[in-house]
Amino acid sequence: MDQISLYRKYRPHNFDNLIGQDHVRTTLINAIKSEHVAHAYLFTGPRGTGKTSSARLIAKALLCSALKDKHEPCNQCDLCLDINSGRLIDLIEIDAASNRGIDEVRELKEKINFAPSRAKYKVYIIDEVHMMTKEAFNALLKTLEEPPAHAYFILATTEVHKIPDTIISRCQRFDFRRLSLKALMTRLAYICEKEGIEAEDKALEVISRYVNGGMRDAIGLVEQLTVDGKLGHAKVEEILGLTGISLLDDLFKILCSGDTSGAIKMIHELHDQGSDLKQFTHEFIQRIREKMLEAVNDGKINMCRSLIKMIELFQEAQRTMSAAIPQLALEIAVIKLTGPVKIETTPAVEEVAPVVAAPPAVEAPVVAPAQTENVVDKAVIEVREHKKVEPVSTGEAMAFTIESIKENWARVNERVKAPALRMSLKNGHPTTLRESILVLTFNSNFHKSKVLEHDYRVELETIIEDLFGHAVKLEGLVKALDIKATVQEESSYMEAAPEPVATGAVAVEAALDIFGGEVVG
Repeated sequence: MDQISLYRKYRPHNFDNLIGQDHVRTTLINAIKSEHVAHAYLFTGPRGTGKTSSARLIAKALLCSALKDKHEPCNQCDLCLDINSGRLIDLIEIDAASNRGIDEVRELKEKINFAPSRAKYKVYIIDEVHMMTKEAFNALLKTLEEPPAHAYFILATTEVHKIPDTIISRCQRFDFRRLSLKALMTRLAYICEKEGIEAEDKALEVISRYVNGGMRDAIGLVEQLTVDGKLGHAKVEEILGLTGISLLDDLFKILCSGDTSGAIKMIHELHDQGSDLKQFTHEFIQRIREKMLEAVNDGKINMCRSLIKMIELFQEAQRTMSAAIPQLALEIAVIKLTGPVKIETTPAVEEVAPVVAAPPAVEAPVVAPAQTENVVDKAVIEVREHKKVEPVSTGEAMAFTIESIKENWARVNERVKAPALRMSLKNGHPTTLRESILVLTFNSNFHKSKVLEHDYRVELETIIEDLFGHAVKLEGLVKALDIKATVQEESSYMEAAPEPVATGAVAVEAALDIFGGEVVG
């Protein structure tokens, strides 16, 4: 019953055993050697990556009476042994999740001024510090900034974004990383060898992938899944509910071959076997990601694009997966990826065109040519509005000359959809054509600016190109006003004494003409 858990038994007791955090270890060792250890540290990172263990190593390095190589705790003196067993009174470990209020911080501030009992220093390790209240953080600020010479603080957290900037700025911050697959497998193999566990390499690899970079979780799973001193690959996958890499690769090959029914059959088999389809989807996405990164390294751009598309579809399936029909989201993803999905659409322009009657081929046509052109134009406009496709020419383009453009300017206006653009065009007319530049002259600068707005200008240029078969760029001018001399106006006014310049109706018409408005009521 006195057996200690493996993750506690193999917790790093010196800096050499602190694996996977070389950037942290090197900096701390240099600080200890040079005797420039900061009075406040902040360790942040995912769980099980060595934050609390590193904090204890710093405490041991500060308190050890016989350091090796000026930085490594000896683990033999009384102070090191007491730290390892958790008995040293000068090492105070506080769980902020349970002691998060201002009263606990005030008690800490009162006791911190007392000298250490046995060691040279007092070391405070505050775990999960982000759980402290705002008032508790405020009470801790001054102590962190100017602690007594004999006091050191080490704060540890998994959620650094919840800590006030005022606290972070008073600490030296270290970000702990998730451990690599290789580092995890190496450490697990070492522990299994020490404990006499016959572990398969594939079993250690599956556990290392499953824990997502956390050493404590990995060691805990090794202890939990070991049966009669053996750790088998098949047993690990069965207990964790994982899918073998071979099965993931089989599904990938089926999808690449376009076998829709085969992929759906495999999904149904997994569901019937009671597999967790959400976990399976997560593993499959991870497997495709690995292949995508390999394709990037090999310079296979087209393959990379296909894999990105596959990842997006299965991520969508993972987000929309429901407990009622978990396989449905995967079936949809497979069909979108491999199956020819045909969506019914409205008839194309070519299918609608025969509805429009062509001019009868007789000597005396029933419909005049101008009317026929208008009918065709309106029909094509209706088709475009229905389909929202690119403009389609109604026949042979008209001559691209200024005379032809002026003659057919009314047809241009008919095709304009935006009411504001149609209104502003009434205020202007084409005047000059220089190569592909068409100049429009307006009576007011307001209408010129409105027509030359980007969206309106593009719409008008497209209509002109469609009608005249030639790309065009629009420019605008404002018509010069004929201003009479002030004296002449005054004399005319005195001589004639005319009626008011404009009645109410005329003023409204003038305002509508200038600003492109419409009377709505």
